[in-house]
Amino acid sequence: MTDDRTGQSYNYRRTQGLLGGGLVNWAGSAEDLWNTAEAAEKRINARVARELRPALPAELPLDDQRRLVHGFSCWLKDRYGVAVHYAIHAPTFRDKKSGKALWHSRGTTQGWKDYIVALRDPDRTNRNFHAHILFTTRDVDPETGVFGPKTRVLDNVKTGPEELTAIRAEWEKRTNAALRKRGSRARIDLRSYATMAEAGDAPEGLVAQPHLGPRETARVRKMTGSGDEAPASRRSEKRDHIRTDNAERWSCWMRLRALQREQARLEDSARVAAEREQERRKRAEVDRQRIAEAKTDTERQMAIDEATTLEQPRMRPLDPYAAAIATVMAEGVLAPETPDVADKDSDKKAANEFEQEIDPETFTSPDLRESTPEEARSKPVIRKPQRGNLQRSRG
Repeated sequence: MTDDRTGQSYNYRRTQGLLGGGLVNWAGSAEDLWNTAEAAEKRINARVARELRPALPAELPLDDQRRLVHGFSCWLKDRYGVAVHYAIHAPTFRDKKSGKALWHSRGTTQGWKDYIVALRDPDRTNRNFHAHILFTTRDVDPETGVFGPKTRVLDNVKTGPEELTAIRAEWEKRTNAALRKRGSRARIDLRSYATMAEAGDAPEGLVAQPHLGPRETARVRKMTGSGDEAPASRRSEKRDHIRTDNAERWSCWMRLRALQREQARLEDSARVAAEREQERRKRAEVDRQRIAEAKTDTERQMAIDEATTLEQPRMRPLDPYAAAIATVMAEGVLAPETPDVADKDSDKKAANEFEQEIDPETFTSPDLRESTPEEARSKPVIRKPQRGNLQRSRG
C-alpha cells in the first residue's frame, strides 16, 4: 500500500496471522479508501480514522468470526454512514518457529486444517483471536464515494459516551447471539464488576486483572521460547493473586446461588400447595352447600354427580360367595355355625396336656415311642411339595 500524501509504501505480504478482511461501504481497495480519507482532510492534525479492537471468542469457528465482524461493520455503516475496513488476526504462537512453519504450510488443504487446529490449542497459542476495525471519521456517500461532514456525534462530550455504550452493547448482543447459535454456553458481559454486582449478576469484591503490557509479555515469551523459566514480576504476581481470589469468589457465589435457588423452589412449592388446598376447600364447601340445599332426591343425586371434591372411602368389593352367605344369614335362613362340644373338650385336653409336669429322665416323646397298629394306620404322612410351593400338606 502506497501513501499518496508522503509517497511511502508499506508491504504487508509477509505479515503472519491475517485470517481475513474486508471493506464495507466502499467499492475500491483499502489503499484507495485511506488515500481518499487523507485527501478529504484540510488540517494537518486531523483525525482520519477511528479503530476498534474487539476480542473474538475462541469458541466460534473462523467463518462465524468473519460473519460477526462483517455484520458489526455493516451496523457501523448503517448507524454513522461511514466506510469500514476490518481485518481478523490470529493468536500468537508461543513457539514462533512452529507458528511460522504452520503459516507457510497453510497453502494446502491439510496444512490449513493443521494451522486452524493449532490456533485453538491453548498449549501452543494464547487463543487471542481479535479484529481490527477501522472506520472513517466522515460519512461517505455509498454511490459516489465522496466524503461528507465529520461524525461529530462521536466527538461530543455528551453524546460520545452514549454512542460508545451503544457500540459496546451492539457488539455484546451480536457476539452472544453467535455463541448461542453455535450451541456454546460461553457469554461475554461488557459491564464492569461493580455494575454486575449491583445487578446481582456477580459476587462483590471482584477486582479487574492488571494488563501486563507488550514488554512484559514479550519478555515471558522470549524466556519461555529459550527453555528458561521466566521470573515472575510484581505485576504478574499481582495478576495471579487477583485471578485466584476472583475464582474463589465466583465459586463460593455460585454455590450460594444454588442453595438460594433450591430454597426458593421449596418455598414456591409450599406456597402453591397451600393455594391449591385453599381452593379445594372452597370448592368442597360449595359442593356441600349444593347437596344440603337440594330439595329432591334427583337434585341431590345430580349435585353429588357434579361434585369434584367429595372424599369417599374406597372399599374392597365383597367376595360374591361371602356376600351370598351374608344375605342368607340376614334373611334368617341359616344360622352361624356353633363350635361342637367335642371340639371344646379336645381343645381343653390339649391345653391341659401342655400344662402337665413331666420327668425329663423317664419322659418319652409321643413322636419317638412305637405306635400301635391303629396309630400306625392313622400316622400322618408328609408329602413333598411341588416345585415352587413352600406349603406342606398332610394326608
